[in-house]
Amino acid sequence: MDNTAKVEALLKQLNAQQDAYLETFSKVHELLAQNLAISAQTKSESEGSPGSPRSPGPSASRITTGSTMEDRKQSGVPSTLQTSSASRATGEESDQEYDECYYVQVPLESQSYDHEELREHLQNYEWDFGCRRILETVVDNPVRLQQEWLFPNTPGPVDDRSHYSGYQIFDVGIDGAPLPVDVTQVESVTSKATAIWHAIKDINQPSKDRKAVGRITTLRELSPILFGAVHLTMHRTFDVDELFRHLIDSESSSSHVHRAFSNDPRQQSSFVFSLEYFTILGDECKPMKWQLADRQEERARHHIPITRCTSVIALSLGGKPIRKVRNPGRRVKNSTSHGHAYDPWAPWQVLNLQCYPDWKSSTDVHESSRNYVNGPEAFMVTLLGEYRDAQRRFDDLYRRITKLITPSLNFMFDASLRDALLFEDRNFTFSRRYFWAFQTLGIINDSIKAMIDAYEDAFPASVWDGTHKTLWPLLEPDSPRSAFYRKKMASLKQQFEVEIANLRTLIEENNERRAEIRSLRDQLFSGTSVLESRKSVEQTEITVQQGHNIKLLTLVSIFFLPLTFVTSVFGMTNMPEGAHFWMFGVVTATVCIPFFVLIGSLNTTRGMRFWREKTGVGCVKMGELVGWIIGKRKPRHGLNDENASDGEDGSDGQGTTVTRSRSAQEGIAMRLMKWGTGKSEVISETKEGERKRVDSKAMEDNGSQSQAETRPGRLVEMLRGEKARASMLSEEISV
Repeated sequence: MDNTAKVEALLKQLNAQQDAYLETFSKVHELLAQNLAISAQTKSESEGSPGSPRSPGPSASRITTGSTMEDRKQSGVPSTLQTSSASRATGEESDQEYDECYYVQVPLESQSYDHEELREHLQNYEWDFGCRRILETVVDNPVRLQQEWLFPNTPGPVDDRSHYSGYQIFDVGIDGAPLPVDVTQVESVTSKATAIWHAIKDINQPSKDRKAVGRITTLRELSPILFGAVHLTMHRTFDVDELFRHLIDSESSSSHVHRAFSNDPRQQSSFVFSLEYFTILGDECKPMKWQLADRQEERARHHIPITRCTSVIALSLGGKPIRKVRNPGRRVKNSTSHGHAYDPWAPWQVLNLQCYPDWKSSTDVHESSRNYVNGPEAFMVTLLGEYRDAQRRFDDLYRRITKLITPSLNFMFDASLRDALLFEDRNFTFSRRYFWAFQTLGIINDSIKAMIDAYEDAFPASVWDGTHKTLWPLLEPDSPRSAFYRKKMASLKQQFEVEIANLRTLIEENNERRAEIRSLRDQLFSGTSVLESRKSVEQTEITVQQGHNIKLLTLVSIFFLPLTFVTSVFGMTNMPEGAHFWMFGVVTATVCIPFFVLIGSLNTTRGMRFWREKTGVGCVKMGELVGWIIGKRKPRHGLNDENASDGEDGSDGQGTTVTRSRSAQEGIAMRLMKWGTGKSEVISETKEGERKRVDSKAMEDNGSQSQAETRPGRLVEMLRGEKARASMLSEEISV
C-alpha cells in the first residue's frame, strides 16, 4: 500500500510538471507566432503583396492542451505515458510538438448495427460467387441462420475455429493518436468472435466523449460468420465484394488506388492494395477451404507445408469530393467521363483483412505513441507493416528450403551419407526434392516481383509530393499542414525504399540458391548416370555368362544327340536279335566321330569360316552337276550342230538364228533357268545377252558397208532374233 501511494504521488508530481511545461511552451509558442506574424507583415508591406495563404483549419497558435489531456485521461491511460517520450527514445521528432490543426478534425459518421440486422443481411443480400465461397457454411445453411445467436457464446475452442482469429481496432482522435477499442471483458465472458462483433459494429456512439476521426481495423483469420459481420459493417464504406474477390482469386499482388473514374462511388473514394504470396503453415493452424494449401495429413520429417496467404489493405475517405477531374482516357466504357478527388484530411477508415494461417503477423504496427496526420498516412503505415511481414515470411521460406537441400555436417565424415546424396534411390527422393525447391523459389521470386511492381506502379513521385491530380492531392501545397504531411510521407518513403531494397536482395539470394540447386541436381544426375553405366556393364557381364552357360548346355545336348540317334536305330523292332556289339560300335564311331569333329570345328571362328567356304563351293559344284544331268536328259533345240539344218548364214530352215558362241557357264545357266526359283529373271537376262550378241555379230558382218546399207541389215537381224526368241519361248511353254 505504501508503494502504491508513492507511485500515485510521483504520477501527480509528473502531471503537475507536465502541465507547467505545457503552459510555458504555450507562452513561448505564442511569442514566436507573434514574431513570425510581424516579420511576415513587414515583408508583405515591403514587397507590396498580400500575405501568404493560410490553412482553413484553426489558428496555428493552437496547441495540444486541456481538451486533449482530458480525452487521454478519460481513456484510462496515464497522460504521462502518452507523451512524446517514445518518439524521443527512437530518435524521431515528436508529433506532439505540432498543432492539432495539422490532423483531421472532422469526426466519422456515427453508425451502429445489431444482431438482427446481421441476420437479415446474411439472408437477403445478393451474394456473388466470391462472397458465397467465403460465407458458404453460413449463407447456404438456413438452420444456422435461424439460430438464436449467430456467434459462439462460450469462451474457449469452438467448431468454426474463430478462437484463432485475431483483431486490432483503433479509434484515432483529433490529435492523431490511435487508441485501441477495448473489448477484453466481452471476450472473457463470451467468445472472441462475439468480442470482434462488438468492436466493429459501433462507431462514434453519442455516449462517447472522444470522437474518432479515423478507424483502423485489422482482422486476421476470420471465421465465415465474422466475414459476414465485416460485410455488413463495411459495405457502405468499401466495396466489400471486391475485397473478398481479392482474397479468393489466385492472382499476383496488385494495387487499385487510381480509381477516380470508376462508376462505383465507393471505389472512387477507396484505395486498395492486394498482397498475395506464400507462407509456412503454422502449428495448429488450418488454411481455409478456399485457400491453396498443402493439405497432407501425414508429412515426412523434411516436408515443408506451404500455403497461399493473402492480405487486403483498403483506405476509404469520407465527405464530399474536393475536385472534379476530367477522364483523359479515350475509352470510357467502364468508367465515367469525369472523376473525383477526395480530401486527404477527410474522415477515414483503414481496413486490413489478413488470411495468414501462421503466427507471424505483427501486432505492433499501430501504437498509441504514434500520431497519424490523416488517413493516407495510416494507410501507408499499415501497408508498410504488411511488406515487413511479407519479408519475414519470405526469409523463413528461404531458410527452410536452404536447410532442405543442404546436407548436414556429417556429410564430410559419413561416406554412406555422401553416397546417398550422390546417387539417386529407387524413390527419386533427391530429384523430387531439388525439383520442388527449384520451382518453389522461382514462384516466390515472381511473388516478390509482383509486390515490388505493385508498389512502384501505385506511388509515383507526384503522390509523395502531394501533386497528383487524383490520389491525395494537396489543395494548399504551401501551407504548414501540407509541409508537415510531406515531411511524414518522406519518412515513410524512405522506409518503403529500405523494404523494397530488402526484397530485391531476397530475389538475388533466391536466384543464387536456385543456381546451387541446379548444380546439385546436375551432380546427382551425373552420379546416377555413372551408377547406371556400371549397372549396365554388370548386366552385360551377366548376360555373357548366361550365354556361356547356354552354350555349354547346348554342347552337352549335341554330344548326346548322335548317341541317341544310334541307339534309336538299333532299338528298332525289325533289327536282328543277336548281340553284335562290334556292329554297334562301328556305327557309333562312324556317326559320332565326324559329328563331334564338325561340331568342334564349328565352335571356333576359324572353323566356322572354313566350313562356310567349303559349303559354298560344294553347293556350287552340286548345282553344276544337277544342271549337267538335266541338260543331258533334255538338250536344247538349236544347240546341236549335227541336227542343225542351217545354211551359211547361220540360220535353220525356219529362219531362226542360232548362236554358237555361248560359253559353258551360260549354257548351264540356261539349263537351270527352267527349274530354278528365279526362272523368269534368268530368261530375261539370257535373252538380253543373246540380243546383244546378235547385234554385235551383225555389226561385225556389215562393218565394211556404208551407213545407208548397214541400217537395213541391222533391222533384219534384230527382227530375226526376235522371231527366234519368240519361237524358243513358245517351245519352252509347250514343254
